[in-house]
Order: sequence, then structure tokens, then C-alpha cells
Amino acid sequence: METTFEVKIQGLTKRFGEITAVDNVSLDVPKGSIFGLLGPNGAGKSTTVRLLCTLLKPDKGTASVSGIDILQDPVEVRQTTGVLPEEANHTLYENMSAYDNLVYFARLYGMKDEEIPSRVKELLEFMGLWNRKDDAAGKLSSGNRQRVALCRAMLHEPTVLLLDEPTSSLDPIAAKRVRQLILNLSREYGQTFFINSHNLAEIERICDRVAIIDKGEILISGKTRELTDKLRTKRVFRMIIAEGIEKAKEIAEQQPYVKLAEVGIDSLVVEVENARSNNPSLLRVLLGQGVDIVEMVEEEATLEDIYLQVVREGSV
Repeated sequence: METTFEVKIQGLTKRFGEITAVDNVSLDVPKGSIFGLLGPNGAGKSTTVRLLCTLLKPDKGTASVSGIDILQDPVEVRQTTGVLPEEANHTLYENMSAYDNLVYFARLYGMKDEEIPSRVKELLEFMGLWNRKDDAAGKLSSGNRQRVALCRAMLHEPTVLLLDEPTSSLDPIAAKRVRQLILNLSREYGQTFFINSHNLAEIERICDRVAIIDKGEILISGKTRELTDKLRTKRVFRMIIAEGIEKAKEIAEQQPYVKLAEVGIDSLVVEVENARSNNPSLLRVLLGQGVDIVEMVEEEATLEDIYLQVVREGSV
């Protein structure tokens, strides 16, 4: 069965003078998926989103959103996407109320006048801002302005949402609500999300696909679970030790198949080559020399592991 790609990027390149911000990027984002783009500051994440929402024009390559080419029909691309730009809380009209900001943008999106009040109220209530609807946007806190900007991105129920750091400036409760909203919209309505974020835990929690970008180049991309599984060649185990943790470290370091041994608060973390055959040997040696081992479990690879390894080495 052919996969429908809601966002398709082909050889996208953008230069600013001698700096190549986005370098021959190609990505496919299936319909209804939540895609996370990770990378250090200046890696090209925000430039990629600006290209997708037609705020910038590429020097080379192209992309399509919901089957609409960003070069051939940029106006229609803007109609089908919802955008939360970088520092979105500074993109509202400060002297207008939160409510009037949303009404204004709803009209720009071409929403019907009779639909606007209920939609604006629905979003402001969800974000916990209905009681602040008459406050000028410039008087709201940074976190509340971010919430209003999120409402603006979702006003016209776009098929694709391009979100640059969607939970920045939000308190933990508001951030959790936004994450749950993203999951619900993806699962129940098939909306597609393209999210830039520095928050590795957040991306791992909600994104089914991820790519890591650095210096404008995509270093690795794929399903989140498949990428974490790639690190299973590096088998890391945590041993909870009642007594003798420093002794255990010294013994472990003497074994030729132990590549790493580090002491934590109440545990010893070891990286073992050929763990299936060597773990029993390590346990026998430690127990034989009086180390009191309470538990030994394998540490699962995380998106943070992949991120650090890829940015450091350029590949997994």
C-alpha cells in the first residue's frame, strides 16, 4: 500500500551569503504522523519551517505540503498550514486583545464570520485563557502569549501544523495539555505535525518519526523506535549494588569485555561487548569476589543517546 506523504521535501537548499542554512535536505512526512526535527542552535530547523510555510524561497530544490508545491502555489500552502514561528509570542498585535487577535487572524484565513466566535472561544477555553480574552496581548505573560499564538496556528483547522518550539515558555501543566492536544489531533483527525524542538524528552514522548539536522544537513531520520533500536549494538547495563560498589567498578574494569564502568549514586553502569555470553561471566566474577548485587537491568537507548551520538559522530 502506497504511503501518503503530507510533507515532501526534495533537495531543499537555502543560503544566506556564504552560510548554507539548509543543505540539500530531503524528508518525507506521512499523513497523520507527528514528526520531530532536532538539532543544535543554528542547525537549520527554523529555516526549514520558514521554507515550508513560504516565508522564505529556496535557492534549490522544492517541497510540497498536502500535495501543494511551495513554489507554484504559496498562497494555497499558507491556507492549508498552521504555523507557530520561532518566538511566536512576539508575533501578536500587542495593543489588541487576545480575543481580537484571534478574530483578526481568523478573517485573514477566510473563516466564515458566523464560525469565528465559537472557534475562538473553544481554543481560548482549552488553553485556559478565556478569562484573559479581553487583555491586551502585550500585557500577557510570555507563556500566555505563546498559548494565544498556538490558538492562532490552529484556528482554521489546518491539515499540517508547522510548530517551532511549541511548548517553550509554557509551564509544565500547559505544556502537557499541548502535547496531549497534538496527540489527539493526530490520532483522531489525521492532522500532521512538523515540530522543531530542543526538548528531547518531549519529542520522544509524542513523535513517531524524527530527523536530526546539523549544519544544515540531515544526519539521520526514521521512525523513533527504529532509531533507538540501532543503539542496541551498544549494550549498557545498570547494576544495583548493596555493598562494594567501588570494588565492583575496579573488578569490572579489569575484564577485557567491559568497555566502560561508571559509578552512580547507588549503581554501577557497565557497557559490555557481546553481552549475551559475557554478562554471566561478569556476574560470576563479581559475586565470587564478594560484591553484593541486588539487581541488573539493561538500559534502553533513548533519543538523547541518539542525538548526542549523531551530532558528535555524524552518524549512528
